[in-house]
Amino acid sequence: MRQFAFLLLLVWGLTVLPLLSQAASRASDPAAAADPPAAAAAAQGGEKAADAAQAETQAAAQPAAPEHDPWEQVWAGQRSMLTEIDETAAKMSENFNSQATQLTKKVQPYEEEARRLLVLANTFKNWPNPMEAVSRRITVATLKVRQMLEPVLLARSEAQALLERVSYLGDSLPGDLHDGRVSKEMQSYARDIAQARLRLTAVLAQYNSALAPSLALLTKLEQVQKEIGARLPLLWKDYYLQSPVPWLSATVWSDFGQQMSYSLQGMTLRLPVEMPASAEQWGTAVLRFLLGLFFVGLLVLMLYRRWISKDSSPIKRHIFRVSLPWLCLGLALLGSSVSATGEFYRLFLALGNLSIIAGQVFLAWDLRLLKYPEVGRVRAPFWRLMPLTFCAYALLYLPLIKPLVLLIWLGLVIVALLRARRRKKESFGPLQLESAVLDSDTIILWICLVLALLGLHIYSMILYLLFVSCSLALELCLGGMALIGNINEHLPREGARAAVSHLLVALAAPVVLVVAVVGVSLWVGTLPGGMYLLGHYVLEGVNVGATRFNIIQVLLIISVFYLARTAVAMGTRFLAGLPRQGLQIDATLIPPMQTAFTYAVWAIFGLFALRALGMELSNLAIVAGGLSVGIGFGMQTIVNNFLSGLILIFSRTLQAGDVVEVGPITGKVRKISVRATTVETFDNALIYVPNSEFVSNRLINWTRNSRTVRRDIVVGVAYGSNTALVMKLMLAIANAHENVLKYPTPSVTFDDFAASSLNFTLRFWVRDYDVGLSTTSEIRLEIDRQFREHKIEVAFPQLDVHVREMPRPGRPARVAPERRAGGRRPPRRPMRRKTADAPAGKSADPDRRSAAGEAAEKEMSQTA
Repeated sequence: MRQFAFLLLLVWGLTVLPLLSQAASRASDPAAAADPPAAAAAAQGGEKAADAAQAETQAAAQPAAPEHDPWEQVWAGQRSMLTEIDETAAKMSENFNSQATQLTKKVQPYEEEARRLLVLANTFKNWPNPMEAVSRRITVATLKVRQMLEPVLLARSEAQALLERVSYLGDSLPGDLHDGRVSKEMQSYARDIAQARLRLTAVLAQYNSALAPSLALLTKLEQVQKEIGARLPLLWKDYYLQSPVPWLSATVWSDFGQQMSYSLQGMTLRLPVEMPASAEQWGTAVLRFLLGLFFVGLLVLMLYRRWISKDSSPIKRHIFRVSLPWLCLGLALLGSSVSATGEFYRLFLALGNLSIIAGQVFLAWDLRLLKYPEVGRVRAPFWRLMPLTFCAYALLYLPLIKPLVLLIWLGLVIVALLRARRRKKESFGPLQLESAVLDSDTIILWICLVLALLGLHIYSMILYLLFVSCSLALELCLGGMALIGNINEHLPREGARAAVSHLLVALAAPVVLVVAVVGVSLWVGTLPGGMYLLGHYVLEGVNVGATRFNIIQVLLIISVFYLARTAVAMGTRFLAGLPRQGLQIDATLIPPMQTAFTYAVWAIFGLFALRALGMELSNLAIVAGGLSVGIGFGMQTIVNNFLSGLILIFSRTLQAGDVVEVGPITGKVRKISVRATTVETFDNALIYVPNSEFVSNRLINWTRNSRTVRRDIVVGVAYGSNTALVMKLMLAIANAHENVLKYPTPSVTFDDFAASSLNFTLRFWVRDYDVGLSTTSEIRLEIDRQFREHKIEVAFPQLDVHVREMPRPGRPARVAPERRAGGRRPPRRPMRRKTADAPAGKSADPDRRSAAGEAAEKEMSQTA
């Protein structure tokens, strides 16, 4: 860009500068004045210049003509705009009568219908089925009335906008218009503004008066619809929690015909709620169904061609040929169930949910078989529960009279019990969930039968639906988690792809949970009034004190929990791999960094969970106060160990792998946690030592500085041995061992002249603490061998005993009894019993007496 600008400047200079220099040279050339033709031309030019000056003087004497001023055009445009606004207001005033007449003719039938709907809403205010139909009809009537009022509302909005513009023009006028010095044009402009304002105000008043009744009716309808929306969840709750039906009473069946007619009327009233009412609505619903089925089916076909080959297992083929088509059909029906007003066609919604439920039954079983293919191709076990499930939905869906529904359900439960009794028990190998559910089905059916006999048929049907839905959701969760585990086994362990893959796996776990919850929600949404119950109790939540809980918050917290756990795993793995990536970082800093990162992530998750549950962070001060009281009374030890653990971790006094000695315990540190430290003794025993003992007591860390350690061997030789040879041999043995370090060099010292020996100490450094004992043992063995070869005697304690009196033959010497430690005499031996035949004062066995004397003599000789 700069080069291009420079070239332009250069071209301009080369073009303009020669012309300027040529003009300057002509003006300064004296030869031009000496040239006669040039002089004549100059004289003639002078005369012409004089004539032009005279003409200009005459023109200046005359008055100047006005030039073209752009401000005049702006002012003219302002006047024309005001004139146009005035004409538009006059035209709107003329057309108002015809618009008002047409509006009255079009809106009057719908206004009459709206008033009827208000009466019906007041009549059926305690019945959920007709109230839902009335609410749907109010929505349709409101939409029709608004469509008819739209042209008039647009005209009214236009008049309102014009009035605002004219008011702005009037407010911009100066304040001295009534002064005599203001021109007539400005006064006329002010009068036009006032006239246009009055005309527009009158037109707007006419529109307001014409629209007031219809708008008031719309406001009333919207208010009634809001009231119905607020009452419907409570009405449906009361409908499902109704009192028992006395079906054995004759009075219940006395007006059976009249009740059936009411039921038929209710079905007719609900037709606009259940399905489209016009050809246009049917066309829109069918188009949405076909488009949804096309796109979803195209996606499934692409996945089939991508993942399925000739070598694929039959289970995978069954997923794409049976399970996913059912799900596609259900999704397409759900897409077609949405009306133009945002409401749902209940029939399409119910059929779509039932199709998705059937797809879930097959998909959950296929996912289970992917992990346990040895079970073989068996029909989905839960499909046996579907006939009674669909019948329960149909009975709850149709607005039939209660005694008739109870009898039909009672017969269905009895038939299901008979089929369960005849059904053979099947084994599914390691799949215990399916076997347990099928075994529990009979128990649930008996409970449903008892409830139906008591007149609580709705409770009975809801119990069975809850049992089947929870069982299916659990099977789907287990299958999904097994699929995630299988995928996780084939993911890379290192690199950016590994991080992204583990993040996706962490997100997959809450997705499986969300799918299970949505699956159960579909069962509820299929029921009559289920969408209202879901919106009121699930999405809006329930209040627990001052805190409101809903399913969205719970799922969000669970999802963030999995993300936090994945972040901790990935972060600790990343920090552990920093030294291998060439960073100059102390390896002992890695564990504290990992601990700090872990606590930071979980602290952020805790704050997020509290905030998601609606708890203000300022309330943590109250929690902290309660914790301080608890710490003061009963949590001192826990907090002491926790703080001691933080001190040990961040002060790096201990590290995993250190050999420590605390009290009587010596071992290797395996793990340092916030409560206790795991120490593995050399006997392969794990001891959990509270952290407070490391902080408050004396701690010996043998390997904190390095793994090298000094060992001492004390040897005592007999008096008269060659001391120089002893020291030389001990140094040579130490230097020759491979585990002894050359620096610091081994040393031998002559320590003492002991009572029975000359004591020497060999000091040497071992390269690793773990080989210290074995090295010491090997050096001792070598010292003993070398001393034997060189005739060096290892001294042992000696004692000289002087005997003053020799014992007589056959009689032991009498020795004074030695005192034990503490000044106590040893206990005397019990006296030997005498036999009955022996005379008094003599021994019963002379041989035994001589044996005792020999034992005494032997003891004395050993003592000597």
